[in-house]
Amino acid sequence: MPDPRAPLDPQVKLLFDMMGANRAQRVLEPGPVREGLGALAPFLAAGAPAVGKEEEIRIPGPAGALRARVFSPAEKPSGSLPVIVFFHGGGYVVMSPETHEKLTKQLCVGVGAIVVSVDYRLAPENRYPAPLDDCLAAFRWVRANARELGGDPARIAVAGDSAGGNASAAVCLRLIAAREAPPTAALLLCPWTDMALDSDSLRTFGPEDGVLDTEIMTWFRDCYVRPENWSDPFASPLRADLSQFPPTLVVVGGIDPLLDDGVRFARKLEQAGRKVELQSYAGMPHDFMVFPGIDAGERAVASICAFARSALGG
Repeated sequence: MPDPRAPLDPQVKLLFDMMGANRAQRVLEPGPVREGLGALAPFLAAGAPAVGKEEEIRIPGPAGALRARVFSPAEKPSGSLPVIVFFHGGGYVVMSPETHEKLTKQLCVGVGAIVVSVDYRLAPENRYPAPLDDCLAAFRWVRANARELGGDPARIAVAGDSAGGNASAAVCLRLIAAREAPPTAALLLCPWTDMALDSDSLRTFGPEDGVLDTEIMTWFRDCYVRPENWSDPFASPLRADLSQFPPTLVVVGGIDPLLDDGVRFARKLEQAGRKVELQSYAGMPHDFMVFPGIDAGERAVASICAFARSALGG
C-alpha cells in the first residue's frame, strides 16, 4: 500500500486543493451536492474532442423514458461500428452524462465507436436496484437497436467509472443470470465493487482524500443501498460468481480509496480464469481520467481506447 504521507503529484495536489476548498461548508444532501458537482460540468468537459455527430435520444426504461446522449465518430467505415454503453460515476447519487462528456467523447474518437451515455435514475429517490434496472434496460435496448444507431450488435462493450463501473459489472452479471449473452467487453475505471467499504485502501486514503473521502463515500452507499442488500452480488460485484464474465479492463489509481475494489475484482476475475487486464497508475487519485489537467489521465484514456479497439475488433 502506498504511503499516504508521500508528496502528492503536483497536478493531483492542484485538483485536491480545488475540490477541497469548500469541504468545511459541505452539506451532504442530494440537492446541494448535485448543484455543486453539476457546476463542474464545463470544467470537466474542457478539451473534449470534436465528434462527428451528437444527439440526445430517449430509451424505454422500467419507470419511464431514459435520456441518453449518443456520440458518433466523424470517420465511419463501410460497415457498422462498435458500440460502448457508458454509465457515469457519482456514487449513484450525483453527476450525469454532461459531467462525463469529455471522457465519452474521447472514447468515441479514440476507439472509433458509437458511445451511448445513459442518464439513469439516481438515489436516494431511487434506491438499489432501480438505477441498475435502468442501466440493464438501456443496454438491452441499445443491443436490440444497434443497427439503427449505425452500430454492430455483436460488438458492444459496457464502460463506466466509479459507480458506473459498478453498474457496468452488474449489467454483465444480470445478463449472465438471465442467460443472455454478456457484453463483448467491460471497461471498469476506478470501479466500486463492494458495498462493505472496509478495504485497506479506504482506511488508508479515505479520511483525507481530496476527491472521494470516507464521509462522502459512506453517504453515497447509504443513499443507494440498504444494509440488508450490501452483500447482494449485483450491488457488490466482488461477491459474485465471475466464471462467465466477459473480457475486462480494470483501471485503478494508486492513491484511490477504491484502489482495492478494482484490484481485488481483477484478481478474482483472474482466479476465475477470465481474461482481465489491470492497469495501475501510481500516485493517481479516484477518477483521475475524468479530471482535466492530469497527464496520467490522458495516458490512461489512450490505454483504455487501445484495449477497447482490440476487444471490439476496431
